[in-house]
Amino acid sequence: MDSSNALIMQIGQEIVSDPAVDAEPWDGYALIASYTGPGLRISGFRYRDGQPPQAATPQSRELGGHIEALRDATRVDGKDPWRTCVIRINSATGKIGVDFAYEGADQWDITPATLAEVSERARPG
Repeated sequence: MDSSNALIMQIGQEIVSDPAVDAEPWDGYALIASYTGPGLRISGFRYRDGQPPQAATPQSRELGGHIEALRDATRVDGKDPWRTCVIRINSATGKIGVDFAYEGADQWDITPATLAEVSERARPG
């Protein structure tokens, strides 16, 4: 397993074991890690039975460092690193999907006006 896959698995384990995430039952989970502003911004949402998303951002102190390491591990020589990463987890299968946004990463920016749309678009399929 290469280092980026190992980091993705580690991040996934941190997410599902975090008390802020696991406080309520969920079918799917999405974490949006964004570098579109100053520094790293992490937002998380849990999903259940087609209901509206619930905010559930992990409180792990190590998560930011692991996301930073994932960004470094997935960097391509001569190119800028990704600006947003969306990690989706399906609780029934344990499957973790990851999408990296290089261009148009601001489509994942969360503001009061975009919260409902972005959190719904991040919903695991």
